[in-house]
Amino acid sequence: MAYIQGNPTDGLKQTVTRHLFLMVTVTVVLSGMMIAFSEDPMAEIWAIAAITFSCTAIIGFVTLRSNPLALTMLFNPTRFKGAIQEEESVIQHLGKLSDRCYVFNNLTLELFRVDHLVVSPWGIFVMGRVRKEGPLEIKNNILHAGPHSLDSLCTSTWRICHLLNIVIRKGWAEDVMPIPVMVPQTDHPTRMKAVNDMKFIESRDLVSYIEKGRKESISAELVDSIAAYILKRYTA
Repeated sequence: MAYIQGNPTDGLKQTVTRHLFLMVTVTVVLSGMMIAFSEDPMAEIWAIAAITFSCTAIIGFVTLRSNPLALTMLFNPTRFKGAIQEEESVIQHLGKLSDRCYVFNNLTLELFRVDHLVVSPWGIFVMGRVRKEGPLEIKNNILHAGPHSLDSLCTSTWRICHLLNIVIRKGWAEDVMPIPVMVPQTDHPTRMKAVNDMKFIESRDLVSYIEKGRKESISAELVDSIAAYILKRYTA
């Protein structure tokens, strides 16, 4: 059984609550200070409102960037429950990997959100999970789930791969390029195998995709070292 770090609800409610409290606090304190130190608050009210809104919006953006399920949890509990079940299913399948594998879930690497990251002797796999409803298809050279563009998900998944490649080259002098993987929703499987070198693997096939038919390309020592680095730097 693989080492598992993180789950869909780890700290989500606490983090969202803290961020909402911070947004309210910043709004009240910032606007209060600007009004108190302004010579003519009424004349500058729109400027004060714009600055306060911008600061609050930045905090909100960071919250949603690091917790993509935050809005769903707050405003659509039924859909949130379904999304959690979908993620838990993926984690359960990844948990069946060899005990030489490390699985990190809901990780944030330098502001980039990672749904699932697998560090194994057979390679490093960066997995983006499709949350949007609809069949997967290519429109104008861009991946869509129904009417929803997945360009942002694909781009961030590739960026994380390149980021990890740079980190490993600098830290261990090894050229290991992570493999990007897209995990479709259970209700919307796809016949597509890959787009731009990004593989489409259903959750039930993840273990066989990672372990079977591959040569071990990363030493056990390097696997343990990379996993320990990620654990210390990004999950502590």
